[in-house]
Amino acid sequence: MDELIRLFRRCRRFEEVLISGYGDLSSSPERITLYGKQVYIGAPGQGYVSLSVPELGQSLRIGPADEPRAHPDLDAEDQLRAVLVDLTSLYLSVHRALECKTVTLYLDDEFADGRVRGVAFQLDDGTSLVVDPATVDGISLGDERDLWRIADNGDVRAVEIPI
Repeated sequence: MDELIRLFRRCRRFEEVLISGYGDLSSSPERITLYGKQVYIGAPGQGYVSLSVPELGQSLRIGPADEPRAHPDLDAEDQLRAVLVDLTSLYLSVHRALECKTVTLYLDDEFADGRVRGVAFQLDDGTSLVVDPATVDGISLGDERDLWRIADNGDVRAVEIPI
């Protein structure tokens, strides 16, 4: 837990939300599709919180990243071009960087393996960014209205970390 607290305190300035994606080179025009196994939240030069799912529909791994990179799974396909898709305008302010004030981790018995069932970042503009790994498409991003999918599970407990 101490490692996560240090990470959140170091990477509390949110300027970007980036998700792995791929361009389908066999389509014309090329189509970009989100690949919901990897999301980065943070700021250039200050570091990122890396959020990934080892298996779709499961738990979330949280770690540090100096620079965002497209998910390595995407390098194996000849007809795909790995990209990072910028979702900042959907989830953060495009006018200023936001500061994370509180992080709420949603834990179950698997936290011993460093996995969480979800996370909510409370931001200084009064909004929240909720990260839910338990969807068939991988990581789902939302706001406080989406917390029910995580918080209403009977075996999940919330741990709030002030930043």
